[in-house]
Amino acid sequence: MKQSRAPTQGLALLSLCALGTLIASRISQTQMRTPVQGNQYSTLPAWRIDLDRAGPDELAALPGIGPALAAAIVKDRNMRGPFQTLAGLDRVRGVGPAILSQIKPFVLQPPQ
Repeated sequence: MKQSRAPTQGLALLSLCALGTLIASRISQTQMRTPVQGNQYSTLPAWRIDLDRAGPDELAALPGIGPALAAAIVKDRNMRGPFQTLAGLDRVRGVGPAILSQIKPFVLQPPQ
């Protein structure tokens, strides 16, 4: 009696589809690898972030801003109101001219 290969082939096809979906989701994540300084690379957001709406996870994806500084930015915004401009972020302790220049390409700027 011949054994059917259909269940084995179906399982293999299902596994390939699952793997393809996993790879596609990792590739299509809204992040890209971009040179930061020289040969160093960092994972940076591929979208622009609104400082007055972004959550701590979005802010932590910005160069020079880790989870602790992102939490401080959200706390300051909740206590003192929106930043309205990139320069307004300077009021947060730990944010200075160097960080502002690093994140400028990734932050939404209001029309002038």
